[in-house]
Amino acid sequence: MIFDLFQSSATLLLIAIGHLGIWITAYNRINATGLNRITIKRIELLIVIACASIPIALIGIEILRLGSTNFLKSLFPTDWSQWSLCTQIYCCLVIVGSIAMTPDWILDRPFFSIARKRFRIVHSQVLNYPIANTKIIEEYLASSSFRRMARLPRNEIASLERNTKRLVFADLPADLLGLRIAHLSDIHLTGKMALPYYRLVMNWIIAEKPDLIVIAGDIVDYAHALPMVDAVFEQMHAPLGKYFVIGNHDRRLAVPTAVCERMNRLGWVDLGRIDSVFMRGDTKIRMLGNERPWFHRNTEAEHLRLKSSRDSTEWRIGVSHSPDQIRWGEEQACGLMLCGHTHGGQIRFPFVGPVVSPSWYGSRYASGVFECRNTLMHVSRGVSGVHPFRWGCLPEATILELADQ
Repeated sequence: MIFDLFQSSATLLLIAIGHLGIWITAYNRINATGLNRITIKRIELLIVIACASIPIALIGIEILRLGSTNFLKSLFPTDWSQWSLCTQIYCCLVIVGSIAMTPDWILDRPFFSIARKRFRIVHSQVLNYPIANTKIIEEYLASSSFRRMARLPRNEIASLERNTKRLVFADLPADLLGLRIAHLSDIHLTGKMALPYYRLVMNWIIAEKPDLIVIAGDIVDYAHALPMVDAVFEQMHAPLGKYFVIGNHDRRLAVPTAVCERMNRLGWVDLGRIDSVFMRGDTKIRMLGNERPWFHRNTEAEHLRLKSSRDSTEWRIGVSHSPDQIRWGEEQACGLMLCGHTHGGQIRFPFVGPVVSPSWYGSRYASGVFECRNTLMHVSRGVSGVHPFRWGCLPEATILELADQ
């Protein structure tokens, strides 16, 4: 009896985990597509409804057929034959599917993908404010819903990690030794996070005096927040320039390029439209942008780049909103790629890590440093977001220092 109970409980747990895993996988993949936002939200809703309603419907069917007492008895393996055919088929499909997908789910843990030998954290300062700090919550959060959610235990929405990471390259040109890159992503100007929070980020970047500054998309969500662009970014400067691409949330605007126009007026270079080339010493650096699958604005620049012969002294830095474009970075021979989009998963569970991550690779590239052939990719957890919660996944602002082995 005890063995039967253990066996049935383990099987039911496998079915529950498999069920959730399959639908979360679908959720992650649909958010990695270039479909318009309304279509994605409708499919998201269907996925959530299916994930919640299928178990309820199957349990309801069995209770109607067997009665509540007999249904509980039928949970034991010897009685599962009493289940309806549709319940048996669905549970079998879930078990087979979860077993087939388990290797991918395990490999999708960032723990197995992080390039530990290619970087080290030189400095990290965590500004983690307690929920009792009403002053901080009111100063940094402009939205009442964000303020309420910020008071939930361990919610890190109003916190920040400012860190410096040293990236190691085997054949780094001598001119690039010590190059400092400020990498930001997912700014999400919505009016829900207040200006003092963004100044906390940007003032630190300014004080660090990076050689160049890069923003990897999702700058503005709503038209009413467009004026915040000037207040947040106008004071930022770097000797080798400041660069950006836009992301899927910028597409919420009726005219997404309105963000680009404002950034251009402040001296930011739009890599989604054209490459940027400059020199550091005798080494030519080419900055490339990729906004796919949401935008295809730099097709002409890519065509010209592919037609021209590559300068052997040229070192390339790719900027993409999504880490899904890592193969593009490899094809373009980027030594470094800078991405965002995944928010680190927004929620990280102990030992498991992130689960929900809008990527074709699931949570594999949720955040951190990854090595893909000759390309090193840094994925930022982002500065902000549209969801008023973060657990185990602090917002992030980063300085990257290039070093040789």
